[in-house]
Amino acid sequence: MPDMVKLSGSIEDGLIPAEKIVRVEDADGATEEITVSTGSINDNRLVASVIGTDGDRVLIELPRESASGRWRMWVNKANAVGA
Repeated sequence: MPDMVKLSGSIEDGLIPAEKIVRVEDADGATEEITVSTGSINDNRLVASVIGTDGDRVLIELPRESASGRWRMWVNKANAVGA
């Protein structure tokens, strides 16, 4: 398992040019919104750290706290490029 993965999701401009708002779906189908610097985006995907795996799910650590206060979330392996 790699240390980093790229997550697909919707990406929009943030309040300043160096910022993006990313919405990523978790393994249960809920959407998390994360405001990140443009450096956290690669190939139009959010770069995140891998913590572990469980079957077809990957536990990732977000580069910044989400709007709901989460730092970690389970995502489907199919949504995590490089997993």
